[in-house]
Amino acid sequence: MSDKKLNLPAEVAKNASMAAVSPALPVVDTGIRAASEITQAKIEANAKVEVARLQVCKEAIVAIQSVCDVFKSHKELQKTCVEWEGRIRAAEIDVQKAEANLQDTREQNKPKMEELAQSREALMRLLSLFDDVMEKAKAPDLPDDDKKEVHQYLLQLSDKIVQLKR
Repeated sequence: MSDKKLNLPAEVAKNASMAAVSPALPVVDTGIRAASEITQAKIEANAKVEVARLQVCKEAIVAIQSVCDVFKSHKELQKTCVEWEGRIRAAEIDVQKAEANLQDTREQNKPKMEELAQSREALMRLLSLFDDVMEKAKAPDLPDDDKKEVHQYLLQLSDKIVQLKR
């Protein structure tokens, strides 16, 4: 093999050329073997260091990504909080408007409620009077003329009750 095809370090190439010059000598050069083992150990150590650096970089990227996710989540939480605060404010305003409308409606209906209460009271009096007259009309000792008169009176009274209900 030619030295030109192999890219060996200068020291290894020099020792290899010396070994090629005297083929009768046994190749037991411990210096070359030790140098190649040292070189191999350095290469392996460098490879391990680079692998460790790569692993640290990967972990750093994962940690940075996690921090970014936390920031993103925090921003979304802030946005949601602002949105719900706005909804709460809008709902409070709607409640205040509804309370004001309810109060206005109560004020507007106050005369109607008083009128209904008076009507109910008058109706109760008329119904009580109707019941009293009905009891008297059912009395067995009442003459027929009086029964007709009471009957006529009850009809007039029931017409007034019906008119009040309307």
